Amino acid sequence: MTAAYELFMREVDAQGRERADGFSLGNLRHLTPEEHLQVLATLTRLLSEREDRAPVALAILAPTPATVTLLREALPLPWKPEARPEYFDLEVASALGVLTGDPMALDLLEDTVARIPDQWAKGIATEGLRRASPSSDASARLARLIRTRPRESMRLDSAEMLMTRHGLWAYDLAHQDERLTLLRALAGDDDTARDEALGQLLAAPVKPWP
Repeated sequence: MTAAYELFMREVDAQGRERADGFSLGNLRHLTPEEHLQVLATLTRLLSEREDRAPVALAILAPTPATVTLLREALPLPWKPEARPEYFDLEVASALGVLTGDPMALDLLEDTVARIPDQWAKGIATEGLRRASPSSDASARLARLIRTRPRESMRLDSAEMLMTRHGLWAYDLAHQDERLTLLRALAGDDDTARDEALGQLLAAPVKPWP
């Protein structure tokens, strides 16, 4: 039994803060073939139980047509505008964004950021837009949220996710000055400066995740 499998099994049964942190996604790359099958079965079961942590982990472990089918079965799309998504629904939309860039899944994520006051839901949604397939229009959606939504915290979160999506990571000390300059422009009230910063970011390639 590998350390990666032991960690996964501990995380399955985690409680409290450790459970809220989700699964260690990079860890899933270090399983043996036999362990991969066991973890796949566990994540599939957790998905059927609407476990919030399962969708993205399943997408990382098994980015296959079968996984896409399971995710589509778990999330009714297009989403009805009057219905409020649960955290599980947003995680499934995020996983579909990673694997397919599904526009209807991204619609749900964007609408959640724009409309729903729950900060945890907004966090899942902005992270989902950041992670979405490079071939999707997730960057344009984040840019639209920055342009059209004046509430400072939401604009700041969207700006952080857009910069990270295009390779300006918070822990990249070599580009801290550039990152702070862009962040001020994106989160500020100067429309011209904001549009220039957005143009600079959107011209850069998306860094695939994970």
